[in-house]
Amino acid sequence: MYMNNDNVDVNRIYVMGLSMGGMGTFDLLCRFPDLFAAAIPICGGINPERLEKASPTTAITIYHGDKDDAVFVENSRAAYRALKKIGKTPRYIEFPGCGHNSWDPAFNQPDFLEWLFRQSK
Repeated sequence: MYMNNDNVDVNRIYVMGLSMGGMGTFDLLCRFPDLFAAAIPICGGINPERLEKASPTTAITIYHGDKDDAVFVENSRAAYRALKKIGKTPRYIEFPGCGHNSWDPAFNQPDFLEWLFRQSK
């Protein structure tokens, strides 16, 4: 397994995906709750009830465009509310007027990588 490599910092494993990959990001948080230091689902979604399995220590930033007609923004809003309900403090950034390509403004956020690389278990 790659994570057993001495060069891997197991306290700084991150997961990120967009669209279906955003859904996969949420899914991985539920399947492997103790693995990730941070997660960035972009224009994704999940059945919010599944997020009860997410680790309370994983840092999460959710991005979505409010005009997305491929993956409805309510998916990310519901995930955010579910995470807040179980005591997590996710960041939620919604882009007004943005369609499905919310990865463009997400990747252009001035603190995108800075925030990610600050996260550690």
